[in-house]
Amino acid sequence: MNTALEIDPKFVKAGNITAKVRDEFKRRNLIGMTVTQVCTEVEDMIRKLGAEPGFPCGVSINDVTAHYSGELFEDRVITDNSVIKLDLGAHIDGFVADTAVTISYNPDYYELTLATEKVLYEAIKNVKHRTSSATIGKIIEETAHKYGFKPISNLSGHSIERFKIHAGISIPNISTPFGSNLNIGHVYAIEPFLTLKNAAGYVVDGTTKTIYMLIRRKHTGDKKLDNFTDTIWKTRNTLPFSPRWYLDNYSKEELNEILNKLVARKIFRVYPDLIEATNAIVAQFEHTITPTEDGAVILTET
Repeated sequence: MNTALEIDPKFVKAGNITAKVRDEFKRRNLIGMTVTQVCTEVEDMIRKLGAEPGFPCGVSINDVTAHYSGELFEDRVITDNSVIKLDLGAHIDGFVADTAVTISYNPDYYELTLATEKVLYEAIKNVKHRTSSATIGKIIEETAHKYGFKPISNLSGHSIERFKIHAGISIPNISTPFGSNLNIGHVYAIEPFLTLKNAAGYVVDGTTKTIYMLIRRKHTGDKKLDNFTDTIWKTRNTLPFSPRWYLDNYSKEELNEILNKLVARKIFRVYPDLIEATNAIVAQFEHTITPTEDGAVILTET
């Protein structure tokens, strides 16, 4: 254990890696690249630096708010007016760090992007041992309104545990009557999502499905399904994965069929992309932190 922070040092190393990768791609010009190209390069850099992706890299554009990664059959191109939420994570032996940055190529949304980053740091500034998640939500909402924007009400930050990215405690982006304390020795992701003040301010499920997760191990009697489930357990445990990662051994059509059957049998869960309900532009920033007696240490900052 890291006695200074009272967390496993693998969290710290994973945080350093995610920060380096995030900052590298924030500096790059991504215009003209496809989402799959960006995701693949991000994930490859994470591996090169000594970790594995904590989840499939997300490149959610404009009103697509979260859970959009490279697709099996189609692809999207980043244009010169895209507002990109680049969401990435790294894990070392199941210890995950999670971070996100918004890259706006559209000057109309620079103010939204800057405000969202300021809201994140205002929230982190108020974290210490035993701070309530409800307090953080109130700060995020009030600060968002101060800058003239609206938080996404049904997305939240979360506690992180080994092999569990969303480990049970939610850190809301709005005021709530009750909350859970953030404690020393634990790890949390804080991630405000902001949109325009006249937008709905919540997300709905889209139709694109690019991210999956094993939720239970149950043999089906179908050798093909059971072999794929065993492969996911060995390579991902309960961490989310992208079908793209298994194209060396399966065709796209074969993978799609396997995944649909495993989701239908409730062995896998699929995460559709999330869309702002009025198709408004959304920005996101995220850090992974751990509380101390008098503040918080940001694990995903260079």
